[in-house]
Amino acid sequence: MDDNTNTDSVSLRHRTHQIFEIEHHGLARFINSVLMLLIAITVIIVFVETMPQVRSEYTSWFIWFEYFSIALFSIEYIARLWSAAEIDPEQPWRSRWRYAKSPLALIDLLAVAPFYLGLFIQLDTRYLRVVRLLRIFKLTRYSHSLSMLFQVLKNELPGIISALSILIILIVFASAGIYLVEREAQPEVFGSIPQAIWWATITLTTVGYGDVVPITFAGKVLGIVITIMGIGIAALPAGIIASGFTTEMQNRRDEFRAKLMASLSDGKLTHDELRDIERLRISLGLSLKESKALIRLAGTGHITHCPHCGKDISLHP
Repeated sequence: MDDNTNTDSVSLRHRTHQIFEIEHHGLARFINSVLMLLIAITVIIVFVETMPQVRSEYTSWFIWFEYFSIALFSIEYIARLWSAAEIDPEQPWRSRWRYAKSPLALIDLLAVAPFYLGLFIQLDTRYLRVVRLLRIFKLTRYSHSLSMLFQVLKNELPGIISALSILIILIVFASAGIYLVEREAQPEVFGSIPQAIWWATITLTTVGYGDVVPITFAGKVLGIVITIMGIGIAALPAGIIASGFTTEMQNRRDEFRAKLMASLSDGKLTHDELRDIERLRISLGLSLKESKALIRLAGTGHITHCPHCGKDISLHP
């Protein structure tokens, strides 16, 4: 009896892991869709709750929805943590701890932690309402575009930090420079370097609100130089991220192509191989059009339909 119970538990754990971490169709797709809808509604409610009239009229509805969403998010987190043992069944608790420290797991925890903290610690309700916006980061688990953005930011972090460091250095020098030439003419806005930081920042980032402007000749010349420098410097992080997106997409295409060629190495494709290829396509965020092109490059006509949804992914559009 105990052996059967243990076997059933392991089987259920394996199935749970498949649904939450591996599969992208059927029940897994339905669960992901429900969770994404809950996140979207939560964000809308956070915005709506800041309107006093609406909040007072629908308070009870908002409270019950919060309980409902917290219950589902909590079940999701517990299920993912419990089934994470399948990563390495020989060391289940180490696998769970490793998963618990992962970025996505921490995001899931932050999505529910404020609610439970509020049960034991007196917290400002306005703070709790805004903190609930953290749940929007859960979309990175279900949105391939957002997950790719975070991956690009992670890959390009050294370059982004370098660009931001240059920008900070220029802000410091610009603040000191405008302080030297404008402090006597406008002591109320350029009377110190900390005061001048606001003007230097919005000028270097080419925002230029116009609420603080230099009036001396030297100040205007410095403003022109800083603005011209800002056009290039402020664009650096955007260029780095754009380049990172291109590189990441190419890496994902290469990974898909490598998997496809490995599957074709024996001259045939089994149903399991087809299913693995489709899973990889979805996890990499590649469209059917892209996968068709890569399949065409691989030179095979064996793949005609998705093994799950039945959609045509043949070589010919």
